[in-house]
Amino acid sequence: MAPTEHVAGAATAAAPPPPHFVIVPVLARGHIIPLFDLARLLAARGARASVVTTPLHAARLRGVAGHAVELVELPFPPPGSGLPPDCQGIDMIADNSQILPFFLALRELAGPLDAYLRALERRPSCIVADWCCPWTAAVARSHGIPRLFFHGPSCFFSLCDLNATEHGLHDQIAAGDDREQHVVPGMPVAVKVTKGTADGFFNGPGFERLRDEAMEAMRTADGAVANTFMELEAQFVACYEAALGKPVWTVGPLSLANRDGEATASRCRGKMAAADETAIAALLAII
Repeated sequence: MAPTEHVAGAATAAAPPPPHFVIVPVLARGHIIPLFDLARLLAARGARASVVTTPLHAARLRGVAGHAVELVELPFPPPGSGLPPDCQGIDMIADNSQILPFFLALRELAGPLDAYLRALERRPSCIVADWCCPWTAAVARSHGIPRLFFHGPSCFFSLCDLNATEHGLHDQIAAGDDREQHVVPGMPVAVKVTKGTADGFFNGPGFERLRDEAMEAMRTADGAVANTFMELEAQFVACYEAALGKPVWTVGPLSLANRDGEATASRCRGKMAAADETAIAALLAII
């Protein structure tokens, strides 16, 4: 073998494996769809992307996942959860009384996720977990894996919610009159809300502990991934990043990653298009 051939072969053999992103959406279509789109964008850039879900959602996604995205099926719901045995998604909840048990049962996915990670030959590069899945924080920490949280709303909303929480505004709103207006502190523009317009995640009665867990998981994450874009709300992205004290990657609108009508209708979509490729590249560059 010629010396140049030997060097080239050695370089090829020593090439590092692609970064591996493990993506954990909450079991709701409105959360699964954008995170699945993110997985496809990462895979299109050469990363390994694994989406953690249940057998039901895997069946919905498998037709378009192909070989690009790995679908990791975890059993759900767990025994003793009080949920119907086929309740694998929020869209299958029969009545509102099952919503809190559903989110509490999601915590039980920590064990199966831990087992999946332990069975891998190499430790993943990063976990991207839905804001509504704070149970992933302890799993990522136990494996020493960097963790980003994904929040679907705009950075304007996320900043409002964060500031309202930090200043105790949610408690004031809950105790106040329905028509009373409250100023959201720490915003770069004037924002007033009432009890009817201050909805957030895990803000209902009985969800206090879940919200505390989600806020703590957000604070301890290594960064955030947002389904938005700088041209829409650069001011709020910058303020949200400053309030968090950690980087925010704007990778949206993720819906623009899909142009195929049939695939879109199935909620598992096709052709790559105009999502922010620069932001995707920046996300890959953290590894």
